[in-house]
Amino acid sequence: MTSIIENYKKDFGYTTNPGYIDLVVGSWKAILWHYRTGDDNWGNYSFPRTFFDELNQFYHFPYDEIQTVVYLVIGFTLVRYLFEMFVCKPLVNYLKIDKKSERKKFPESFWKTIVYTIFWFYSFYLLTFKYDYFNQPEHLFDGWLNETQVPFDIKIIYLAEGSFYIHSIYATIFMDVWRKDFVIMLIHHFVTVTLIVGSYGMRFHRFGLLVLFCHDVNDLLLEFTKCNVYMKNRNGKFYGLHETISFIGFATFTVTWYMFRLYWFPLKILYASSVITCHRAYQLAYKNGAKFYALFNGLLFTLFLLNVYWFYLILRMLVRVLKDTNDTDDIRDYDSDAEIEKEKKKN
Repeated sequence: MTSIIENYKKDFGYTTNPGYIDLVVGSWKAILWHYRTGDDNWGNYSFPRTFFDELNQFYHFPYDEIQTVVYLVIGFTLVRYLFEMFVCKPLVNYLKIDKKSERKKFPESFWKTIVYTIFWFYSFYLLTFKYDYFNQPEHLFDGWLNETQVPFDIKIIYLAEGSFYIHSIYATIFMDVWRKDFVIMLIHHFVTVTLIVGSYGMRFHRFGLLVLFCHDVNDLLLEFTKCNVYMKNRNGKFYGLHETISFIGFATFTVTWYMFRLYWFPLKILYASSVITCHRAYQLAYKNGAKFYALFNGLLFTLFLLNVYWFYLILRMLVRVLKDTNDTDDIRDYDSDAEIEKEKKKN
C-alpha cells in the first residue's frame, strides 16, 4: 500500500486551493491513475458482475427508511395539492394578479420558495454550526466505512430532499407549468435522485450535504424572485416595489448561481470527489470505496454541465432585463397555453 501511495504522489498531487485548470488536469490524471493497469489495481474485477457484488456489499439503505421516503413522497404531493387549493388559490384571488398565466405560475413558485428556504437554511445551519465540511473538502472522504452511520441531523435533510425530488419528477409532469427545458428538468431530477439515494446508501453523505447546500440557495432565490415578478401587475395597477425586489432578486440569483454552482461546486466538491478522493481512498485503505468513482463523478459532472446550460439561459435573461427592466418573463416559458398543449402531446 505504501508503494502505491508513493507512486501516486510522484505521478501527481493535489492542492487545497484549486482552480479550473487544476480541476480539469487533476481529474484527467486521476482517471488515468485510477484505471491504470498493474499494481494489481483491479485484480479479477469483472463488470458488471463485480460491480453489483461490491454494490451489494457496500450499499445499505434500511427498509424502514425506504418506507419513510415513500410516505414523504406521498406527503409532499398531498401537502402541495392542499397548499395550492386552500392557501394559494385564495391568495391569488386576494392579490388579483392580472395575467392568467401568472395566476397559474404563482402557486408553484410560492410553494417552492417555502420548501427550498427550509432546506437551504437547514443545510446552512449544519455546515456552519455542526460540520466544517465546506472549509475542509480535502477531508470529505476521511472515515469512510461501510459501517459508518449517517448522523441523524444529516439523515433528516437527506430523506426530506430525496423524497422531495422524487415528488418533483411527478410534479414536473403533472403539476408544474410546462416549460421549454422540460426534458432537461426531468434529467436533472433523475440525476439528483440518483445522487441522493446513491450517496446515502454508500455513506458519501458529506459530499451530498455540500451538493445540496450549493444548489438549494439558487432555487429559493429564483422562486422568490418569480413570485415578485408575478405580483408586480395586480388589479390593473403596477407595483414598483415588487419590480425593484424582482430586479434585485434576479441580480442576486445570477451572482449566487455562479458563486455556488459554477465556482464552489466544481472547485470544492468536484475537485474533492474526482481528484482528492482518488488519493485518500488508497491512502486510507478504502480502495473498494473508490471503485464507484466513475458512477458518482459521472453524475456530479452531469449536474455541473446542466448548471452551465442553465447559466447560459440566465445570461440571456440578464441581457434582456438590462435592455428592458420591465421584461422579466422567464425565457423558458411558452408564449401560450396552445404551445404547452402541443409540447405535452410531443412528449
